[in-house]
Order: sequence, then C-alpha cells, then structure tokens
Amino acid sequence: MNIGSIVDFFISPHRHSDSKELRRARLYVRACLLTSLFSNSYIWLSVYFQYDKGVYLMIFNVVGFLLIPLLARTKLPITWLGNLYVSIGAFAILVLTYYSGGVWSAIYPWIISIPVLALLVVNKNAGIFWGLVSFGFMIWYAVLALQGMELPVEYNLEDRTLWYVTIVPGLLLIILFISFVFEYTQSKALNELEESNAQLLSQKETIASQSKTLEKLIEEKDYIIRILAHDLRNPLKNITGLAQLLEIEDDAVRVKECTEMIVQSSAKAQHLVNRVLEMDASEQELRSVKLSNIKLNAVLHQVLDILTEAAQLKSIKIKVEDNTTNDVVLAEETYLTLILENLISNAIKFSETNKIVTVKLENEHDTLRVSITDEGPGIEPEEEEMLFKKFSRLSARPTAGESSTGLGLSLVKRYIELIDGKVWYERDASVGATFVVELKTVS
Repeated sequence: MNIGSIVDFFISPHRHSDSKELRRARLYVRACLLTSLFSNSYIWLSVYFQYDKGVYLMIFNVVGFLLIPLLARTKLPITWLGNLYVSIGAFAILVLTYYSGGVWSAIYPWIISIPVLALLVVNKNAGIFWGLVSFGFMIWYAVLALQGMELPVEYNLEDRTLWYVTIVPGLLLIILFISFVFEYTQSKALNELEESNAQLLSQKETIASQSKTLEKLIEEKDYIIRILAHDLRNPLKNITGLAQLLEIEDDAVRVKECTEMIVQSSAKAQHLVNRVLEMDASEQELRSVKLSNIKLNAVLHQVLDILTEAAQLKSIKIKVEDNTTNDVVLAEETYLTLILENLISNAIKFSETNKIVTVKLENEHDTLRVSITDEGPGIEPEEEEMLFKKFSRLSARPTAGESSTGLGLSLVKRYIELIDGKVWYERDASVGATFVVELKTVS
C-alpha cells in the first residue's frame, strides 16, 4: 500500500467528485499525519529536558493529529477541519511558550508557524485570521517581558543552550515539510490541469474536425440534390412535352414514337438517379466507373435530338463538323450524354437568336476532341478561373431568360473525371466561348 492509498483511506468518497475539494482534503490529511510524526520526536525531547507540560501536550498533538484525519471521512467542510488542525497546533505552541519563559523561550519563534500552516493547509482567510491571533499573542508576550513579568520556566535550565539548538531548528523543519507537501499537491494539481487542458484541446480539435466533415457532408448532400434538380430537368421536360404531344396526336405511328421516346427519357432519368446515388454512397468521392466502348457520334445525335426544340425556339442552328476517322471512345454513356448535353445546352442559352453553335469533332493522336463553340458574349478573362467551380455565377447571363444554377460546368468537370477524360476552355477573340472535351479512343 503506497502513501497515496493511505491518505485516500481517510477521505470520504463524496469528496472525490470535486477535484478541488479532493486536493484540499489530501493536503489536510498529509499535513495532519506529518505533524503527528513530527510531534512524536518532541515527546522524547520534552522527556529529556524534563518538561512535563511538553510531554503531555506533544502526546495530545500526536493523538489529535492522528485522529482528526478521520473527520475527512465525514461531510464536514475541509475549511473547518483545516482550522481545527491549526487550532491544535496553536494551542500547544502558545501554552508551551508561556510555561517555558515567554519571549525568552526557544518555542516563542514557533508562533510564526501558526499563520504559515493556516495559509498553506487551509486558505488565505485562515492565514489572515491566525496571523492576527499569533501577532496578538506575540505582542502580549512582549508586553509581559517589557513589564518585567517573569513567566514560569518549567524545563531544566541547566540544558538551556541545548534546548535552544534542538527546539528552534524544528521550526524550520516543520515549515519546510508542510511547504513541500503543499508544493507537491499543487504541482500534482497543475499537472492534472495541464492533462485535462490537453485532453480538452484534443477533443476541441476532434470536434472541429468532425464539424468540418459534417459541413462537407451537408454541402455534398446539397450538391447531390442540386445535381438531380439540374440534370433531371431536361428528361422531365422532354417527358412533359411528349405527353402534351400525345394528347393532340392522332397518327398511331407518331403516338408509338412518342411513347418510345417517353420510355427512353424515363430510363435515362432513372439511370441518372442511380449514378448520382452511387456517387453519394461512395461519400461523394470520385470513383472508378465501368467504362465501355461508345460511338460518340451516336450519343451526340441523341443529345442534339433532345436540344433541338430549345435551339429552334431561339432560331439557333447547331452545326456539326465531323473530321474524325475513329469516333469510338472509352466512356460511360450516361455521363458522356450529360457532358455533351450540358455544354451544348449552355452554348444555346448564352447565344442570341439567329446565331450558330458549332460542334467540331476531330482525332488527335489516340484521343477524340469535341469542341463546342457559340457566338455569345464569351467569358471575361478575370472570370476564367471560376469556370468548373460549383455554383459559380459569371457576368454573362442566358439571353432568353433561361434558368442557370451555376452547376452545369462543375458537373461537366465531375463527370469527365469519372470517365478519365479532360475538359477545358479555349479563349478565341473572334467568337464567343469554346469548350473542349477530350476522350481516349479505342482502336
């Protein structure tokens, strides 16, 4: 059993819930036990110097300082117990001083220890109180000496010199011992506080990190919703238009064609939802996609069929320049469709009426490049770095009041990375804006 376990034996469990209360209780118990041990040596010194009152009072101190730690197991305030500890010591010192000559006694300097121990073991208020008490008694003893009143000297005067050289140094020892106990307790409390602060700092950093992660997840969830809202608009718009056409169409062949187109648009919408949910399930991180051989011309014409109505409403001509010798690319059909649809749709949105949107296809080594050029206002040089970022709103606006979420180009960037392609903007002062998509070809 170590010293800490012995000290804690005297302390009530209810004090362990308050770290400050526990620290003060441990200091109180340690001081009591140490003073009891120290007083034990003065029993034998009193016997040697034939100082009977010293023997009795030191026995009283030893027993008292061994018993009062048990009061720490009660619910009595530690402040009360600490003052009881000081009271026992003060009573013994003041009585022994009186019966050994007053100011001429070797015990007289010990009065200094009373407020010092009160300050260390109890608190500042106790130190002030016992300081006033001690000062009062020292003045009283001094007045008695000045008046020539001789106080009783009940120890063996023949050993007066030896009495001084053994009693006075004890004052230094007891103050040093209690001070070391106090310093140990304070240092331990400070170390525990530092550990607690370090733990709190670590927890704070963890919470901050979790908060950032949560903010990112919320942003990504919002992004997912915006993706669906943005890219489902065209399929749903097509379905609505075809459904309205069915209401007025009498030709059975045309009705069948419209029905098939509705089924295709619905399937594309469902496929898009599945792809977006896959991205969400992977915590919105870019992931590998199953790529296959896709004829880009076929996908391009499907996109142009979808956007024909939007182009016709603004009398915009979509011109295709196919200079390829190989249009088979490694891609994923849904993402490739969305990439071309977003870029061509943007070209239509930002072009005035009666303009031309040019889609140029050409092979470059083992890649196929699709350049989409409009005759709109183009991109301001200072805004180019904002391209492909989420929710970027540029100064150029759609020319016929079309909606723009600021998501289109960011989605293009995301989708092109998913299928291992590239996309960039090419500045050309002679025309509006040119966006280039590059994909790997398959021999």
